[in-house]
Amino acid sequence: MSEDFWKTKVRITYEEKLGKCTHNVGDTYVYPNPTAYIQGLCLGVQDPARLWVSHCAAGIPSWEGDDNSIYRIHFQT
Repeated sequence: MSEDFWKTKVRITYEEKLGKCTHNVGDTYVYPNPTAYIQGLCLGVQDPARLWVSHCAAGIPSWEGDDNSIYRIHFQT
């Protein structure tokens, strides 16, 4: 685990809209720490994203072939 796990900021950005969520492509939110509650981010994304935010903050590589420092996660809300 990263030494700065609790201090690591993680940014999530909408890249594709799959459902009827109020968020739009390009909307960006920053977790100031892996367990933060993000004002304005719907629970349909916030709660499931927390697992991947924690992985990212811990420095666990993703499965992305072009850049394993990012996670591309698809949520349908």
